[in-house]
Amino acid sequence: MNISIPKLRKGSFYPTILEQYQRVDRAIISIISDAYFAGVSTRKMNKLFVDLGLENIDRRFVSRCAAQINKEVEIWKNQLLDNRYAYIIWLDAIYTKTRTEGNVNSTAVLIAIGLREDGHRDVLGLHLGNRESYYNWKDFLQSLKDRGLQRSELWISDEHDGLIKSIEECFPVQRKQRDIVHWMRNDQSKESKTDLLWLLPLLNDLVGYGTKEYFQLAWTELTRVAQSKGKDKLIDWLDSTYHEISFYLDFPVAHWSRIKCTNSLERLNEELRRREKCIRIFTDERVVCGCLVRSCKAIQRTG
Repeated sequence: MNISIPKLRKGSFYPTILEQYQRVDRAIISIISDAYFAGVSTRKMNKLFVDLGLENIDRRFVSRCAAQINKEVEIWKNQLLDNRYAYIIWLDAIYTKTRTEGNVNSTAVLIAIGLREDGHRDVLGLHLGNRESYYNWKDFLQSLKDRGLQRSELWISDEHDGLIKSIEECFPVQRKQRDIVHWMRNDQSKESKTDLLWLLPLLNDLVGYGTKEYFQLAWTELTRVAQSKGKDKLIDWLDSTYHEISFYLDFPVAHWSRIKCTNSLERLNEELRRREKCIRIFTDERVVCGCLVRSCKAIQRTG
């Protein structure tokens, strides 16, 4: 039955008894939305529509279907958090490109993941800013605090001055572990290729040991060799950073491989990069949030 909808000179009219996209099954709309955020390009989906006999659906329809997740994103970003994560919280940032007011801008996506004692990971939130600055990190951490977060036994991040300062201001007197992978890269960047021949094996031994006692022995050996080669600056740097990379030693040995670096955030980064390969530039920040929220929920389901 064909129903004529009147056109008005001002405004619009659409009967409330009719539902938009009624000719398209709601399950198909859900599939379109999921495929979009899973990284399937709109061009590939358009070819699929033709095979299904839906030639009248264009790429703009895909964007409208994906927009339905906006409400879901807002609910997820504002949900209340536990007042204390008895274990650890990872913090990191990744950059992507978004289109804002006709211009392509580099956008920093700040992410926080919390680990509970039962081994379940919670993606606490994400924040988009023009860059990874102190003010953006502070706004992000303050939003976590406003949602109920009060304490974490250990914060893990790289050595970003703005990030460290914002943690100290928003969550004072809490332990902060430096990402040991970034720490090793910083150490390697200070030395020549010739020095790396003896330094790299010692660094690998340091982070590869499975007990606190072996870590101390490896650290002693590292400083001894550096001293024998007259590397006074290296020894001073090692002494100044020891407390930043050794907090994880106070936790169970079985958890060391996960908590001494920010590798647990890599899955979210990979999801964003996979979607980025399809469209190269995100149309707006809501699409970035939508992709990450879907990935966040997948991580929380798997624990």
